[in-house]
Parts: sequence; C-alpha cells; structure tokens
Amino acid sequence: MVIPTNKLPNISSLVYDYYYEYDKVSEFFTGNFRDPTSYTLQTEKVRSRDLPREQLAAILKEQNLSYGCGAQTVGNIQKFIQDKACAVVTGQQVGLFSGPLYTIFKALTAIKLAESLNQTSLGCFVPVFWLASDDHDFEEINHITLLDKENQIEDIQYQGHSANLKTPVSEIVLSKEISNCIQQLNDLTHDSEFKPEILSQLGTAYQPGRSFVEAFAQWMTQLFKSYGLIFIDAAHPALKDLGKDVFYTEIAQNSPSTQCALESSRKLKQKNYSTQIQLHEGILNLFLVEDERHTIQFRDDDFSIKGKPQTFKKDELLQLLEKQPHKFSPNVLLRPLYQDTLLPTVAYVGGLSEVAYFAQMKEVYERFNLPMPIIYPRKSLSLIEKKVDKALKTYSLKVQDIWRNADVKINDIAKEKIPQSLDKAFYITTSHLDKDFIDIKQETLAFEPTLEKSVDLTIGKIHHQICLLEKKILKASKKQNTIMTQRIHLAKSSLYPNQHLQERVFNITPFLIKYSFSLMDRLYQAVDIKHHDHQILKL
Repeated sequence: MVIPTNKLPNISSLVYDYYYEYDKVSEFFTGNFRDPTSYTLQTEKVRSRDLPREQLAAILKEQNLSYGCGAQTVGNIQKFIQDKACAVVTGQQVGLFSGPLYTIFKALTAIKLAESLNQTSLGCFVPVFWLASDDHDFEEINHITLLDKENQIEDIQYQGHSANLKTPVSEIVLSKEISNCIQQLNDLTHDSEFKPEILSQLGTAYQPGRSFVEAFAQWMTQLFKSYGLIFIDAAHPALKDLGKDVFYTEIAQNSPSTQCALESSRKLKQKNYSTQIQLHEGILNLFLVEDERHTIQFRDDDFSIKGKPQTFKKDELLQLLEKQPHKFSPNVLLRPLYQDTLLPTVAYVGGLSEVAYFAQMKEVYERFNLPMPIIYPRKSLSLIEKKVDKALKTYSLKVQDIWRNADVKINDIAKEKIPQSLDKAFYITTSHLDKDFIDIKQETLAFEPTLEKSVDLTIGKIHHQICLLEKKILKASKKQNTIMTQRIHLAKSSLYPNQHLQERVFNITPFLIKYSFSLMDRLYQAVDIKHHDHQILKL
C-alpha cells in the first residue's frame, strides 16, 4: 500500500514541484532524479575528477574495520581503487541508538539506489553513509522516542553531556549515564525472545568511554553489516586535510558560498518558494573548533572569533588552516561541498527538507568548481503493527485520516453510535423550540419592546444548555465506546506521534525488540525505490 507524496502533511510547494513538475525547479538542481540520463551525465563528471582514492580508501578501511564491518563493506571500499567506483551518499546526525526511523530509511535507500545503478552500464557504485560528527546540536540527537508498555509516548534522554555546549559531537565521550538509557529502554518495552540479544548488542556499541560517534557507527554497522554500507567519519583529521581546499576558498574569498546561496535564495523567492537555510553576511560558513565550535566573523581581511578575544588576519587564518585543518568545521551550507570534495558522489539521498536546502546550493557548487550531485529523495515509510492495522480496519480508517485529525474521527464514530431515536428527539425538540421562541419573542416585544435583550439572552441560554447536553451525550457515547477511543488513540500515537510522521519520531530499536534483527531484512526487501510514494509496511 502506498500514499502519494503530495498527500503527506506539510509538503512545501518546492518539494511538490521537485517530485511532480521538475521543469519548474530544474534551474536549481543538477538533474532530474527520475531521469536515467541525469545519472549518465553525473557519472561522467565525477569520473573525470582527480581524487585521492587510495588515501580515502585507507582511511575508510581503518574506520569501518574499527566499527566491526563485514567483508562486503571492505570489498566496496576496495572498489574505490580497483573499479574507480562512484558513491551514492547519504548521511545524518549521529542520534542516540541510531536516531529516528528515517535514518534507517535513508541508509536503505542509498543501498538500493547503488544496487540499481550497478545494474546499468554506467560502472560501479557503492553506498556511503556520512556521519555528521562535526555537528554540535546535541539537543537534537541526545534522545529517542518510543511507545511504552501502556502505549504512551515516552522519551529516553542521555544526560551525560550538557546540551548548552557547542561541543562537536565527535568530541563527546559516553559516560556511565548511557547504561541508564539502556536500562530505561529495557523497563519501557515488553519482554520478547529477541530482547536480550538486541539489548546486549546495543550495549556492546554504546559503552561508557566510547565516543558518541563511534557508538552510533558500531550500532549502525551491526544493523547493516550484510549490505556493504560504508561509513565515513567527517571529523577524521586526515579527511580534513584532504578536504581543506573548500575551507581555503571560503576563507580566501570571504565566503563566496554565502554570496552564491543568497543569489539562489533571491531566485527562489521570486518564484514564491520558501528557503531552508538562513544566511548571514559577514560570517564564514566555517567554525573554528577549540573545545566548542565558534563562529568566524569577518570584515575585509580581519577575522574575529565570536565569544573569544582572538583575531586573525586572513593570512594568519589560512596558515592555521594549512597547519591544523582539523580545527575547522563546516556548517550546513559548506558540509555538502566538503563531503563531495572527498567523495566521487553521483547522488545524495536526502529527506524532503534536504531537497529544499539543496535548491539553494547549485551556484555554490559551481563557484567551488564541484559537480553538484543528483538529489535523490529518501524512501518514506510508516510501519503498521497488527493491533494498529486492526483498529484502522475495524473503524474504516485510512492512515491519512489519522494524520488529519484522529479526534474528529473519534467524534464522528461516537455520533454514529448515538441511537437514532435520541437524535430524532433532539431534532424535533429544537425545531419546536425555535418556532415557539419566535412566538414568545413577538408577543413579548408587542407587550414591552425594552425586553428584547432579555428575551435574546434567555433564548441564548436555553440553546447553550441544549448544546451542553448534546456534548455530554457525545461524551457518554465515547465513554460507552472506550475501546474504540483507545484503539484510535493508539493508532494516532503509533502513526502520528506528537503531530509528526512516525518516521520522524520513533527509533528502530523497540521494533527490533519485538521483531528481531530480521526486521532489517524485511525493510530491505520492502523498500521500493522504483516508485516515490510513501510506503505502508504492515508488520
């Protein structure tokens, strides 16, 4: 079962046109993700680049072996050298226990797209997952959300690091607090035959003393071990050295990325599209990392570090970059260029918001003399468990009904349960009252015209009391049908938690506890990249 993407909640006009009327937005992208010719042209561009493939492969092999990767991943890394492989890249912040479900769906989409391209005559393609380890927004990644044993939405939050600090997540080391998070997960979920193994493997990845990034990478490697997915830690000092040319241009030319993105933003606004990335002149799209990430401000050749007394002349900052490139960290605008400086990227798999922000970036890529990848929308899915599926069928509901307003559906069904005789009695009574009120008002005003307000107030109070009675009857119907109310609320909590799509809120681990690691194979088999609708997968 599928739902058209344009039926998803809160789809922007830009994303709609990217999916359904690409010609309207083609000037902002490098190629139509549905058009095979786009991949041919992009592959030719990428293959013509002179990349440090051997150095890259050595770093990737070192990283992935440390995460416990399988032979397929090692083989794919070797293909960078032996087969001059191109990359299908995706990436995400390194959320606790793998973060929201869409992280899993991103990886699966990249794997499937690489496999699909390998079946063409274009050459060799491997899937790569970019670990956004430079990011400092810890509040976004320090928790997971799940349905507990009572079907209530609950958060598990790692509190071993302050969310107020701008420390790159690559520098965050797990404390003993992580064991409490795993214990909470155990306490909040039902027991199953798979639970001990799942929690054991999770605990093996998320150990005190290990970095947040390494724990994420080890857990994700466990989940995708048989699919050849390559992980790349963006904060690795050797990678910063290989990719520092992007940082050099950003400093030397006083943030050409901002100027290009501002021009793209202007064009988008002319077409009545909203922009995703907030831009600021006089600020580099680079951070200086000294314990925390610090904004770099500039005026002409003078650079200052926000929140610190340090100042640099341009030459001094460039010298620091040359000697210590690991001290520099790209922001959201420059991150894709750093990524695609290092990797032979043909396509990037992103979510809907990423599709929107890449619309601001084509001119930035051109300014930095890099081929912008094809932006391939990740697969979007909802997982429906049996009890939720049963509720939908029992009350003739669609997933879209739950997205729109489940409470309205509960009211509609409760009204249908009220006896027709009671409905009829209300209708007859209110009809008679309306007629009688007309007569009473006419007679009263004929006797004393100054009583008009009093008559209207009395009539209003009577109507109000009747409305209150109707609401109490509806409430009584809901109470009599408690099971119906509970089941629909369960469907809402499961499919639209906190007024968001399930994939944006829930974590994969509670599902693994219920269905075992074999769920990953089911998801892999189910993900269909030939079609671009929202998929419904019944578990």
